[in-house]
Amino acid sequence: MKRTYCLIAAVCMTLVVSACGPDVPPETTVSQKTEQFNELMKRPDLDQAVARYEDLYSKVRDQVTAIVPTLKWQQANPSTAASCGNDSTAVNANLRKDDAEVKGLANWMAKGNLPDAQWEQVVSAVGRIAQDYGFGGGEVVVNRPSNHEVVFRDVFNAELNFGTAVNTTLLLRTGCHLTAEAKTRGIPAPVPTY
Repeated sequence: MKRTYCLIAAVCMTLVVSACGPDVPPETTVSQKTEQFNELMKRPDLDQAVARYEDLYSKVRDQVTAIVPTLKWQQANPSTAASCGNDSTAVNANLRKDDAEVKGLANWMAKGNLPDAQWEQVVSAVGRIAQDYGFGGGEVVVNRPSNHEVVFRDVFNAELNFGTAVNTTLLLRTGCHLTAEAKTRGIPAPVPTY
């Protein structure tokens, strides 16, 4: 009887410890890596995508300034890069240098708020330009007096965020794209041996 209680206690402790342990992601298989890589091969490489988004960025700033000439744009933060999210984690698994990345373009800011009376006109103009670059209709995130924000997304999961409150801001984060080097190579990078 005492032995049964000890056995039950040991099993319970094992279950408790395993339930509280860290979440370990499943192993990445070669086929997952190849499948995700091949899917990203259908997209422009990161440099091509960034160049296109920079062009979009410039047109949006010019159009907003044409409607509200008092706004003067300046870069607020430099660009950033990061590994891709969950949809493409296998591509970079076990690599020393990422084959695929998401890039945050430099943020732009203009001091001051867009007048509420002009918000609809300005956001419509931004939406038309975004649509020319493959972005869908904007999703309203905030819509209150003197505080507006809308996000546009494209088929590659890039996000163009435009808003106004104390200041007017323009942000863009790309979706996941292969680096130019990886796209030129055309196949997943071999896992380094240590």
